[in-house]
Amino acid sequence: MRRWILVTAVALVAAVPAAGYAQTPGDKMKDEKMMKDDKMKMDDKMKHDKMMKDDKMKKDKMMEKK
Repeated sequence: MRRWILVTAVALVAAVPAAGYAQTPGDKMKDEKMMKDDKMKMDDKMKHDKMMKDDKMKKDKMMEKK
């Protein structure tokens, strides 16, 4: 009997602080949204850089034709 009480007490002491570190759904959603926004910004920047590179290549080709 004492053994079960001791095991239960130790399990509760170990579980209660760990529950304090659990992530709430709101935090998780906020983090996912921020990561998605960052990814979208990076994609936009990459598209912009690619377009600028393409424009430069077109201008270079046009200059060569002249």
